[in-house]
Amino acid sequence: MKYSIIIFFLIFSCALIHAQEKTIPDTIDVRELLKRIEKLEAVVEEKEKEDELARLLEDAEMLSEKQKSEEIDISKKFYTGVRQQQGLNPNLSVLGDFFGSISSEDDEITSEPGERTHGSNGLFMRSLEMSFVAPLDPFARGKAFLDITEDGVSIEEAYMEILNLPLNISLKGGVFFPEFGLLNRHHTHALPQFDRPRACVNYFGLDGFNGMGAAVNILLPRILFADASSFDFSVININDNLSYSSDKSVNIAYVGHWKNYYDISASSYFEYVLSAIAGRNDETDGTNNYIGSLGLHYKWEPPETSKYKSFDWKTELYYGYNETPSGTVRSKGFYSLFHRKLNARMWIGGRIGYSEMPYDKSQYEWDYTLNFDFWQSEFVFYRIQYQYNSRNITYLPEEAGSYPSNHTVVIQFSWAMGPHKHEAY
Repeated sequence: MKYSIIIFFLIFSCALIHAQEKTIPDTIDVRELLKRIEKLEAVVEEKEKEDELARLLEDAEMLSEKQKSEEIDISKKFYTGVRQQQGLNPNLSVLGDFFGSISSEDDEITSEPGERTHGSNGLFMRSLEMSFVAPLDPFARGKAFLDITEDGVSIEEAYMEILNLPLNISLKGGVFFPEFGLLNRHHTHALPQFDRPRACVNYFGLDGFNGMGAAVNILLPRILFADASSFDFSVININDNLSYSSDKSVNIAYVGHWKNYYDISASSYFEYVLSAIAGRNDETDGTNNYIGSLGLHYKWEPPETSKYKSFDWKTELYYGYNETPSGTVRSKGFYSLFHRKLNARMWIGGRIGYSEMPYDKSQYEWDYTLNFDFWQSEFVFYRIQYQYNSRNITYLPEEAGSYPSNHTVVIQFSWAMGPHKHEAY
């Protein structure tokens, strides 16, 4: 306002001067005075623009502070527990495992899915797994895995864990795969090759062994210079139709598992495990059956490039002591496998194994395997595998006829939706 008054008086003065131009002495330069007035008007206009800009900046700052205040108020609002019920839902996952297989033999034993083979010369859905995992409270968590096949729905695992008890103890109860060897805890879709080594299959079946029971895990003091030592003991009701079969509703087996772990470097570690299981096999007139194993595991995975390269090596030795009506059968077997990551998406693997039949050590088989894996993402992978099984098996307890040698090519594709993916379990 004050600038407007000044301009008014300046213009009024200019008019008076112009009106009296003839009476003003020649010493006054009217044009110079007009130039000064124009400069003053320009200065006043610039000052008004600066004042307007300052006012806009101040308004913008006040608006920003108001928005921050509203956000803080919203975060402090209270919601009823009903709105948070979805937070109690378990993590749900679905995993599909499918394959096609071609075998050099076309007999019923190798072609049809059974106790010792997933099938060949056809297309198969090996499994559709549903996973439910959730913490139950600050001290326990629950896990359930349903296995859906063409034969129906079965419970793969369903158990509760109680964690962080005194003396470094954890407990488990329900249906689960106990700790035994290097691979028994692995679900089939997470194996480093398409199938388990034949030594594992001939002792425990295609999917390992599980049962209803309870287990305790104890973190031990370091033993034999280990960086970590642990012991697992499980009591389960087992009925796997191979080494521990029974028509009774209860067939208790006892499983022990001791592990020693060593850090070699920041990029690698080594561990060995000693495992044993004792139980009865009612298929052979209620005799006892004992199986032990020694597993060696080395893994190299440089932290800075673990996404692009790693090397995993596993070797396991088996020894079986099977009491039969005709005498004791002492059998043995082994496997050695590797899995090598070439880059972020490609893996190669290989395996060699040998297994004597637990019921007759004069019968045996060798297995040789090569596989190539392509991971489209962490949710989808494809695998092609070649396998040769050289067998000297004249009969199987569950099948009629001999078990022939064969060459097999398998193309596998698996996918997963949800947080439980194809990682080693």
